[in-house]
Amino acid sequence: MHTQPSLTTTEIMTIILGCEQTLRFVQASPNYKQIEASEKFSTSNDLRLGDAVQALMEIHEAILNIEFYSQVEGQTYAFNDSLRGCLKSS
Repeated sequence: MHTQPSLTTTEIMTIILGCEQTLRFVQASPNYKQIEASEKFSTSNDLRLGDAVQALMEIHEAILNIEFYSQVEGQTYAFNDSLRGCLKSS
């Protein structure tokens, strides 16, 4: 039986950023630009490589937001607990 690897958030972010940079590298290639500029280049939803890059950027940002809010919520709870302690001793 094959199990899926467990990735940390840092590893996930590194992979996403690596994919984004790789796609940007391909997108900047003169050969790829020529391919994409062809009138015969077509996708079912009119997607281009830039759309994939944009999607990866948005996913990266969403993960950063989750990380940020997780830290803020943890600090808020710690702050609230310390306030309760101050209020109880008043």
